[in-house]
Amino acid sequence: MEPTVSARAASPFPVRTHRGDTIDLFKPGEASLLMFVPAAFTPVCGSELQELAGLSGLASSLDVRLLVASCDTPATLRAWLADADGSAGFIGISDHWPHGALASHFAAFDERSGTAHRRSFAIDAAGSWVQVAASPAGVARAKGDHERGIRLAASGWNAEH
Repeated sequence: MEPTVSARAASPFPVRTHRGDTIDLFKPGEASLLMFVPAAFTPVCGSELQELAGLSGLASSLDVRLLVASCDTPATLRAWLADADGSAGFIGISDHWPHGALASHFAAFDERSGTAHRRSFAIDAAGSWVQVAASPAGVARAKGDHERGIRLAASGWNAEH
């Protein structure tokens, strides 16, 4: 899949995690792969999470955070990530309130369903981001797209190139 959406962060973007704390999505010096899922505890989202867990070693070795975002509450994400594989090193991002604000920022919010579209973004350490994967409702993204996204985030990709 060719990158279709890219931008550069204009300012810090605080997000709430499944742990209950707040982190800056575009923290200078931090590369990330951000994967939006429509809902926790659903079959396709769960299978994608397991595939991403298989890439956690690569992400760790390249110093890339794995962020999984949905419009679920932090408590729901905490339970889902613990149930799926609490040791995989994911950070769950709750886009519950204001509802869909993060997904909307990435043009990944489905107004009709109130959930995120199935899209993934590589964010480099400078805060530039690019869409690396997308699929329609009910269809999993390709694991290879997420691997490419991790490598892209780590490589220092810049939206100005």
